[in-house]
Amino acid sequence: MKRKTYWKDLLQSFTGSKGRFLSILTLMMLGSLAVVGLKVASPNMERTAWAYLKDTNAADMTVIADYGLDQADQEELQNHTGADVEFGYMTDLTLANSEDAIRIFSNTKKISKFEVTQGRLPEKEDELALADFWKDRYQIGQVIQLSQKKGSNSQLKRDSYTITGFVHSPDIFSKTDMGSSASGNGNLAAYGVVTEANFKSSVYTIARLRFASLTDVNPFSSDYEKKLEKEEATLKNLVADNGQARLEKMKKDAQKSLDEGKKQLDEAETNLTAGKKRLQEVETRLQAQENQVSQLPEPQKSQASSQLEEAKDQLKQEKEKLSQAETDLTKEKAKWQTSQDEVNALTEPTYHVYNRKSSPTGQGYLMYSNSAMSIRAVGNIFPVVLYAVAAMVTFTTMTRFVDEERTNAGIFKALGYHSKDIIAKFVIYGLVAGTLGTLLGILIGHYILAPTISHIITERMIVGESQQYFYWTYSCLALGLSLVASVLPAYLVSRRELHEEAAQLLLPKPPVKGSKILLERITFIWSHLSFTQKVTARNIFRYKQRMLMTIFGVAGSVALLFAGLGIQSSVVGVADRQFKDLQQYQMILSVNSRASDSDKEKLEEKLQSDEVENYRLISSKQVEEKYAGKAGVQTVTMMVTDQDDLVPFVLLEKNGEKLSLSNGLVLTEKLAQLAGVSLGDNFTIDGKTFKVGAITEHYVGHFVYMNQATYEKIYGQAPKMNTYLVQLKDKSEGNTETVAGEFMDLAAVSGLVQNASTIQLFESFANSLNHTMAILVLVSVLLAIVILYNLTNINVAERIRELSTIKVLGFHNKEVTLYIYRETILLSLIGMIVGLVSGFYLHQFLIQMIAPGTFRFQPKVGWEVYLIPILAVSVILTILGFFVNHYLRKVDMLEALKSVE
Repeated sequence: MKRKTYWKDLLQSFTGSKGRFLSILTLMMLGSLAVVGLKVASPNMERTAWAYLKDTNAADMTVIADYGLDQADQEELQNHTGADVEFGYMTDLTLANSEDAIRIFSNTKKISKFEVTQGRLPEKEDELALADFWKDRYQIGQVIQLSQKKGSNSQLKRDSYTITGFVHSPDIFSKTDMGSSASGNGNLAAYGVVTEANFKSSVYTIARLRFASLTDVNPFSSDYEKKLEKEEATLKNLVADNGQARLEKMKKDAQKSLDEGKKQLDEAETNLTAGKKRLQEVETRLQAQENQVSQLPEPQKSQASSQLEEAKDQLKQEKEKLSQAETDLTKEKAKWQTSQDEVNALTEPTYHVYNRKSSPTGQGYLMYSNSAMSIRAVGNIFPVVLYAVAAMVTFTTMTRFVDEERTNAGIFKALGYHSKDIIAKFVIYGLVAGTLGTLLGILIGHYILAPTISHIITERMIVGESQQYFYWTYSCLALGLSLVASVLPAYLVSRRELHEEAAQLLLPKPPVKGSKILLERITFIWSHLSFTQKVTARNIFRYKQRMLMTIFGVAGSVALLFAGLGIQSSVVGVADRQFKDLQQYQMILSVNSRASDSDKEKLEEKLQSDEVENYRLISSKQVEEKYAGKAGVQTVTMMVTDQDDLVPFVLLEKNGEKLSLSNGLVLTEKLAQLAGVSLGDNFTIDGKTFKVGAITEHYVGHFVYMNQATYEKIYGQAPKMNTYLVQLKDKSEGNTETVAGEFMDLAAVSGLVQNASTIQLFESFANSLNHTMAILVLVSVLLAIVILYNLTNINVAERIRELSTIKVLGFHNKEVTLYIYRETILLSLIGMIVGLVSGFYLHQFLIQMIAPGTFRFQPKVGWEVYLIPILAVSVILTILGFFVNHYLRKVDMLEALKSVE
């Protein structure tokens, strides 16, 4: 019977306080779903991508050379220790009657195997499998027509193919951001795969490598990065001298062929000279015969004249043949000379070693990796703040519960129950509420929040939807935090209370002792306050725990809201600031160093056309540099101009102040941060050391700017002007793509990069981060609702007798509500201020943590970031105010006054 009464009372504690139970459950649910959801989203994405990379045996690195990979290169790579290599072909073409660039690969057998999503891979020379994301444009069995860039020789034997299926390439992760192309409008739109027999090239175009040391290592881990860096350095050293050897061999082979051609031309010229001499002799002989014929008698003269005319006709025909041979020989000499000039103009080829992130088609993989890293960074910080606030309020709620059950605890103790049994009641209550909330949060985090965050990123990736895995580590962490937040306070407070005797417990807990507050000592202020204002001020400081919980609870919610909205604001404004204000060119053209003078003249004519507003020839070079920390190897673009600024193409400024290149090297902000340098420091790049003259505002990519004088001073030679910055009159994306296609058709243009493609890449990353932040903002709002409801509920419950007293004394309903709610409003206002300040610093910390190595977010935020958290909390307070007013209207005041009895 005794035990039955105990369990009945325990059950009553659940059913009699549904609001409190649901509050604790909700707080623990929000905390655990944030911890679990954010912590598992990134590992889920990484494990999904890792499984895909394993299934397709994706290349760890690729090697691409300017003139292809010859037999010597192949043998060297095949003999590289610890690496498995496969060679293949690729070429860029354009879809017929369009500007869409398409990259055609030869089929692979063992490394970076194409994944067939529909149909089959090509088996014959006239067959092609197309990128899966183009299956809404084409069907299996349809013929696709391709065209080559004007003035270039096609590497393929044909230009029309029958589509046999649709595929994914593990080397191209994204369906939309696939990098630049040497054809079309400069942006790669799709890819396809054909049989190797389709290619006419005598040398391979690409080598794909897999390393034994990286096979079973998570490609997104720091361990993989370290091992990859080591393998990459070894591979680069291996091919470092290949360019010079290849150039010598190419020149030698080409010169040998040219020498043979020259020998044949010399022989032809000798034969031509001999032919001319022979015809001259024949002509002289015919002239002599003609003189003799004129002296012959008439009968003989007629016959001889006829024979002489025939001889003259034959001579004329021979002269025509000789003249044609001379013309042909002149043309062949010109061709030979052109070939000789081309051989003389051959430059040392560069051997490019790429990993998955630095690959020309690695934008998708890079974005996927960056997004996973950013979510992991958010997951390391955001849930900590959220859970701390939730745990703090839960602690207060459980403390209040123990206080409310003080009399019941005294009764049980008087009836002979052990203190441990009474403590167990509170522990069980906290355990059930906390555990149920945590279990719900764990499930929602694993199977709703994490998949939602992952989907935002993976929907444009070929890896498909992120696989869901259950993580016991994070689940146990959430359960452990729940025990600390909901069970530990119940145990500690009830244990402290039960130190008292049963007789003391049966009496109501003495009210908090009042004392003079600081404001009372400032008499000129205190004397001007009304009665209710004085009561409000005294009560705020009288209940210090509730005061602190309200302030920190609201502050925590506002800080989280500010941080989430702030990140959205910081990301959203970057594209406009970067590509409309700071970088005002629409495209960068790389000049073909082997282009003829006539081709360069055509490019110059195009640049001076009505479509182009402005252009400038500069020197541009990309350099890979390694920096400490997680940034790793970064690609830095060096730009050299013959002027002291890059206006109107690039705006160099800091805090509104224009910067000049005459003071030395100008670095972009993120690069300076990664390199750990500031104004006046020495900065090393490309093996040379420069003095930092200025640091300019910049958000996307890494750039180093200098004038020609600075370059010549350090390098000891003039820079090679090889790049045009181009501004268009019509800056729309559609027109930019059209004009880019026209430029790409020119033989003098070897490559083109549109700002639009960089904008698209950044916005893909920004959108995924924005959506993630939107979810976290929603969670923060829910947290604010539960916190304010909980604290308001506790405040009303603790002071119901006080409220009943003032109502009995004649206070109106509105005055009764404001009597207590005025404190909540005032404390919430203080909490908002503290929250905005805390949110500002939390936001600054987060944008440093979540920004990938290539990006920088704006530290400034819009006014709405300050306004929305204030409005959100104000709306919640207003709605709760109506509920409190409604509740107090219904309370039986007399019963409340007799509750102690």
